[in-house]
Amino acid sequence: EEAEARGLEIVSDTTFATGNDTDFSVQVADAQSNGADLVFLPIYYTPASMILTQAASMDYAPIFFGVDGMDGILTVEGFDTSLAEGVMLLTPFNADAEDEKTQSFVTKYEEQFGETPNQFAADAYDGIYALYTAVQNAGITPETTPEEACELLIAQFPTLQIDGLTGSLAWESTGEVTKTPNVYTIEGGVYVKME
Repeated sequence: EEAEARGLEIVSDTTFATGNDTDFSVQVADAQSNGADLVFLPIYYTPASMILTQAASMDYAPIFFGVDGMDGILTVEGFDTSLAEGVMLLTPFNADAEDEKTQSFVTKYEEQFGETPNQFAADAYDGIYALYTAVQNAGITPETTPEEACELLIAQFPTLQIDGLTGSLAWESTGEVTKTPNVYTIEGGVYVKME
């Protein structure tokens, strides 16, 4: 409904069976034969790299648009990263950002793990920091029962406002985290923020 309201026509809507995440030729061919000029990929970076590779082998080059799970596509072993040129994705973290907090995290992460962190590492860091803050604010101790801790955390999270690596985080009373997504385009092997 929202696509139609914005003047977008959905020409293909395909999925793949769980467990079949290496051959997407049927889905790619369906999008191509239906004339899709934008392909939305709400999936992780490894299967996305396979889709881009299979699309290239079919001479199919639509605009690919993904989500935060695609952060890491440039690090997939054996993947021709030139195929990711022009891919757009939503992600709350960019390891190339120049702010001090990001650069400090990236430097320490690379020293400790020998690789550049992606949004999964940054989300995990923010998640642990948020949990630590909630535990401290709620006064949870080793003597607190698991049931009590759970109730205290449920009450605590809607009161939190965390300025994390992945942006400003807040929680709804129903538990959903809210933060502003950033849209990037991959250009020359790096993420370029779209305004």
